[in-house]
Amino acid sequence: MNTEKIEFHAGTVDEALDKASARLGIPREQLSYEVLDPGSAGFLGLGTRDARILVENDARTPDSRAIVEEVFAESGGETTEEEARPSGEASPEILKTTREQLTRIVENMGLTSCEVEVYDAGEIIAADVRCEESGLFIGHKGETIDAVQYLLNVAVYRRHEYEKKIVVDCEGYRQRRIEAVQSIAHRTARRSIKERRPLKLPPMNAAERRAVHLYLKDNPKVTTVSEGRDENRRVVVKPL
Repeated sequence: MNTEKIEFHAGTVDEALDKASARLGIPREQLSYEVLDPGSAGFLGLGTRDARILVENDARTPDSRAIVEEVFAESGGETTEEEARPSGEASPEILKTTREQLTRIVENMGLTSCEVEVYDAGEIIAADVRCEESGLFIGHKGETIDAVQYLLNVAVYRRHEYEKKIVVDCEGYRQRRIEAVQSIAHRTARRSIKERRPLKLPPMNAAERRAVHLYLKDNPKVTTVSEGRDENRRVVVKPL
């Protein structure tokens, strides 16, 4: 698969790596990058310069999310989700419909050699996709897999009464993403404590922000709050 190279900049190389890790959903230690400019702290506040890095990333098809939405629209779907209600074990009918709908989406995206597995995972219904073209299915910054998950929930519960949230994953992407977010949260908390000042994390979606709050909630030396709106909403770590 072809790769694209994306430039990131921040105050230091470490901060730029954190930003790239958060944006791409790849743990820092797995990033392939080149330092374009190590940056400079300047002298007495003069001559400061951001660090710049160039990170390799699997090339994404830009209209892959549009493909998902088109597939769903053709089935007569409506983009409204039902409210969650307490539930026990997922019914066989829900699991069957989930598998059928997800398989149809995968096929219409033109992905080959894919396997779809759907099962009750307790609080959620897990829908795992394994395929060679995982980059296309996940999409840039996880946009496509998030679109698939949203529309799959709508498609399934348009036919059935709501039971529990369906979470779509591909080749362990979501777990890697959570690990990357937790790693950033850990380093940011240490810096915040050491420097005695609030530090902002890169913008994250709701699930990732929640992962940060949960990861740091038992740390007696920091507190976390979310600020910003829409795609710019992020977590701020504050020392106590």
